[in-house]
Amino acid sequence: MDIIPYYLTERDESTGELVITSPVGLPTPAEIRSRWTYGLSLANAAGVTMDDRDILGFLMTAVKETERRLGILLKSTIIACNPDDRGLIQGVDYELEEQPYDYDMQKWQSYGFIQLRQRYASQINAFRLVNYAGQLTVNFMDYPEWIKLNKKASHLQIVNRGGNGMTAGMGYGMGYNSTPFAAGLLSRTPQVFHIDYVAGLSPAQLTEDIRAVVAKMAAVDVLGVAGDSTLAGMAGYSLSIDGISESFQSTASAMYGTYSAHIVQLQSEVSAFFDPKIGGGRTKMRGFTMGGL
Repeated sequence: MDIIPYYLTERDESTGELVITSPVGLPTPAEIRSRWTYGLSLANAAGVTMDDRDILGFLMTAVKETERRLGILLKSTIIACNPDDRGLIQGVDYELEEQPYDYDMQKWQSYGFIQLRQRYASQINAFRLVNYAGQLTVNFMDYPEWIKLNKKASHLQIVNRGGNGMTAGMGYGMGYNSTPFAAGLLSRTPQVFHIDYVAGLSPAQLTEDIRAVVAKMAAVDVLGVAGDSTLAGMAGYSLSIDGISESFQSTASAMYGTYSAHIVQLQSEVSAFFDPKIGGGRTKMRGFTMGGL
């Protein structure tokens, strides 16, 4: 699978203008202008319009913040285990680096799966059991029928059916949870499962409400900067002839700028999207997270 970027920047040969698109379906600078700041000037006091590359910077900040708060990557992302040891190049062979996963016999027998660190896993590219001496014990990719992937939850399970020189367990339940392939490992052995995979939302899974919250977060930054660069409006003006005095009251203040009302509205909508009290976006996409002491 080739790396798909969040955004592509190209120069239109006929007009010479910069064209920014998103192959993964994220909002673009053109959409910020036409939809989320519609009718508002994004020019400074000298009449210079904000560059699309500046808006793209705000969009990327919003994308990363949305990913952090949702706990989900907003595009299909190639993840590699220990890439430096294998001579892989970031941005060419992979995008995110991960450490190997630990083997915990108690957890494995209780749950029977490996919880991948990134949700919405769509593809397993490599899955190996490597002992502490660095020797390959089992390459699970040689037994694709064993691998079971719950894509939304990113649960990676192994159902050992035996054959091909591997000893089968005692069937389902305690049979496959007892993991005969892990014989000889300590009850808790760190960093033995080496997994490369692809995780994140596909363009079809990137819903309109997620696109909207990214755009709103970017628009807040865009309007904040644009508002600071324009001249403030007039709130009041008075003139006294006899005393020859003049006073002017500006709309500018620490709280109220040129686009403050619009910014406050957008911030309120973003907060509502993530609010767990009303079933926020993280709960919708990942489900409830429960813990106990």
